[in-house]
Amino acid sequence: MIEVPSQFDALEVGVLVHDPDTGRILYANEYAEDIYGYTTAELIGMDVGEFSAEVFSQAEAVQRIQAAADGTAQQFEWRNKRSTGELYWVEVRLSDLTIDDEVYVIALVRDITAHKMTLRHLRVLTRITRHNLRNKLNVISGFLAELELDSSASDRTIRDRIDRNVEELLDLTEWIDTVKSAARTTTPAETCNVAQLVRDVGERFQCDNDDIVWRFDCEEAVVAADSHIETAVAELVGNAVQHNPHDGLEITLSVTSADDQQVLIQIIDTGQPIPDIEIEPIVGGYDPDPLEHGEGIGLWEVQTIIDAHGGRLSIKENSLERKVIEIALPRPHTQK
Repeated sequence: MIEVPSQFDALEVGVLVHDPDTGRILYANEYAEDIYGYTTAELIGMDVGEFSAEVFSQAEAVQRIQAAADGTAQQFEWRNKRSTGELYWVEVRLSDLTIDDEVYVIALVRDITAHKMTLRHLRVLTRITRHNLRNKLNVISGFLAELELDSSASDRTIRDRIDRNVEELLDLTEWIDTVKSAARTTTPAETCNVAQLVRDVGERFQCDNDDIVWRFDCEEAVVAADSHIETAVAELVGNAVQHNPHDGLEITLSVTSADDQQVLIQIIDTGQPIPDIEIEPIVGGYDPDPLEHGEGIGLWEVQTIIDAHGGRLSIKENSLERKVIEIALPRPHTQK
């Protein structure tokens, strides 16, 4: 094992030292353990290709390492896979390092997954906003043109429609603020009683929809969360209410402790399954198109919020008999 400067262990960035010929890892600091999901003992001796994801190959990694060893510093983004199978993005900076007259390559590594997720969310937000604003403004423009052509007694109806579209534009601006704020949220400092939150959301909908059979099975639990979690739960419950016939509809809201690390929220209904095209942006990890995805935009907003809280959104069942949408949230002491 090579002797590296002791300062490497204190750096709050992942540090790897590579063999310049093979690319094999000769040293890893403790911070690298958190990034890669392997212990330092496991990392030493590994090839980059062993934890690279998809098209990112060992051969390409070795080429970059050898270029750095020859004096050409490298900076790039790389997608990896942790031992758990979780995919993540890192920014890597490679440069040559001389120890006892031997040339090695040092890699400074930062996890940029959250940053890339934020950029993705804001990119989709911009696309959705442009689409919705254009539609609303076109509608208002059409009503105004109609007023110019016909100033009859129907003016009141047209003005009411204009007012309604203006209100929807204002609602859109509030939605934009919510998603932008959620996308930038990191490690909420506050905690909440998620069982009480879920019951409160359900009871609000129950008051206006008493033709639905409601069931609550909420175990007391606390999670690290802010007010955006309530927005996410309300969006999912609202979808169940709005996108299903109420005749015979049953909606169950549950909160359970998965283990000492996670709390599970489930929204279960006996309505129609969510169309595949609405689910694809969530399970496929690509950006929703407002022209194609209606309910999927709402699901994407929920995923934005859950991701920002270090949680997970998943669709556990989606059949003709019932749908089960699950939110997994970390308990406060497991939030990083």
